[in-house]
Amino acid sequence: MPTIEVSRKMLEKLAGRKIAEGMLDRVKGEIEEENNGTIKLEIGDTNRPDLWSVEGVARVYREKGVPKLKLRKSGKNIIVDKTVETIRPYIAGFIARKVNITEELLLDMIQLQEKIAENFGRKREKISIGIYNYTDAKFPLQYRAVEPLSIKFAPLEFEEEMNLHEILEKHPKGRQYGHIVKKHKLYPIFMDSTGQVLSFPPLINSNRLGRVTKGTSDVFIEATGSDIKPAILAVNIIALALQDRGASIETIEVLYPYATPLGKKIVTPLVFGEKISFPQSLVQERLGLELGADDAISLLRSMQYDAISKGKNITVTIPYYRRDVMHPFDVMEDIAVAYGYGNIQPLEVKSFTPGGFSHFTSLSERARRSMIGMGFQEIMSPILSNATALQEKTLSGEKVIEIENYMSETYSAVRNSVLPSLLNLLGKNLHVEYPHRIFEFGECAVLDNGPKSAAMLAACIADTSVGYEDVSSVVDALLGMLGVKYELKPSKSGSFIDGRQAEIIIGKKPVGIVGEVHPQVLQNWGIGTPVAAFEIDADGLIA
Repeated sequence: MPTIEVSRKMLEKLAGRKIAEGMLDRVKGEIEEENNGTIKLEIGDTNRPDLWSVEGVARVYREKGVPKLKLRKSGKNIIVDKTVETIRPYIAGFIARKVNITEELLLDMIQLQEKIAENFGRKREKISIGIYNYTDAKFPLQYRAVEPLSIKFAPLEFEEEMNLHEILEKHPKGRQYGHIVKKHKLYPIFMDSTGQVLSFPPLINSNRLGRVTKGTSDVFIEATGSDIKPAILAVNIIALALQDRGASIETIEVLYPYATPLGKKIVTPLVFGEKISFPQSLVQERLGLELGADDAISLLRSMQYDAISKGKNITVTIPYYRRDVMHPFDVMEDIAVAYGYGNIQPLEVKSFTPGGFSHFTSLSERARRSMIGMGFQEIMSPILSNATALQEKTLSGEKVIEIENYMSETYSAVRNSVLPSLLNLLGKNLHVEYPHRIFEFGECAVLDNGPKSAAMLAACIADTSVGYEDVSSVVDALLGMLGVKYELKPSKSGSFIDGRQAEIIIGKKPVGIVGEVHPQVLQNWGIGTPVAAFEIDADGLIA
């Protein structure tokens, strides 16, 4: 869970009231310790990056309805080059004037920047954030990708100029996050109109143009990433936090040479203004609370929603700094938080039935123990993925179930196979000592006269000399321990090498595949060693 340090004095100043520990339930917060007026606060909601700052926590106790982000046009641009489209394609930014940066505010800004990038941004893979002295940079700014040896600059806290390869080897941030860019031939770079480097996203700022110090009054902030909406969300959150500290916020227009989900010209920060409607009766159905429309709206406004009732429905406007509200049930949760879980009366259980593990659950647990016993490490990954990962990267021609109104391109389809999740993990752990032996027993969805839920067991062995025999022996041992008889027949899957793959047959029914992963698939995932794998539809084990 994200843990932040906040000044109690500043928290109560921004909130306009005293904050007792019992009041922190509203932000799912818990005080770990308090020393010399500094609170170490654990935030129990990993989906609310807007709460990971003193400004965000204070806002919950101060605001009613969606806070207004007062935006002025700056007339400034960021020009995106086509070279970043397949590397790190999106950027958003804004200018904050009259910030009056003190030592305390600078530390708070850095803390929020790092918490968003590390937690919400998945260790900078999805989002990274840069903060700059606005007066040092000459607009329009340029975001492009370059040859690693073609540019030199002094990274933050260094006087020595280095090329991008040297930064990856010598700078602490380069060593920590360099794996994000190493898989590409070109590296992203952020420059001003004179060609001076501002930063090397997502690693490090320039020591010359990327240094912000106490006393700076005007700052420029940008976020780059692999998904446009989270990048915009990050700048929305930071812009509102600085506005809460008295700053004036000015927009930046980002110009793309390629299509994005929001067009080729995007002005950021961007107030999304998304709405959700639900029947008023849903509050009673889901929470057991008999609330009138006015009471429900009052609770919603206390959670920073704008809300109106029309007929038997309530419509809410989702705050532009939140992306965790995707369904009316998410709104119900916020009503419950505002009402107070301790104020909801529990109902007495009217019936009692004994429970037990189903045959399938028992079988899956035996399979897990068997895989662990053979030296495999279990992973757990999201059921949501995207068509690129499920089809293009794995050379699979199978149709996938795509989500119509997805919130993130990364999670725009339901996976029909666990194998891409394993390959994704292998591609991100090239620096870990080999061999890699991983497996997952995970939920998927397949098209079989309509969507159908399925559980898949998949495993991968990655090593310098791994082959078909290494993984087929694992299948033999696993099915033997489960008491399942099987046979192997030649197969023709694009994901595996011809002549080095086989179909797994149980009860005359094909239930899986085993073999050596195709070199093109390995290249697509950035994997440099051979991989042998298998995947079995777990329903086929119950025969």
